[in-house]
Amino acid sequence: MLKIKNKEINSYESNLKRIRVSMGMTQAELSELSGINIKSVAAYEQSPEKINKASLETVYNIADCLGCEIENLIQLEFLTKNKGE
Repeated sequence: MLKIKNKEINSYESNLKRIRVSMGMTQAELSELSGINIKSVAAYEQSPEKINKASLETVYNIADCLGCEIENLIQLEFLTKNKGE
């Protein structure tokens, strides 16, 4: 997992928001660079479990723009919660 040392950034629930903010990028910039609608970017950050349901192409584009691995964006805690359902 990607390590970020800023306490404020680490307080964000969303992996996507932590990485984006640590890169100094706005939602609008990420949206423009990745080709992902800004409302979708905001939704992935506000409800982190939604990134797990995004298409592989979407997650790949976001990861590519942020210079991270797809695995860094996935919210593993939400995968394990839904496993038994």
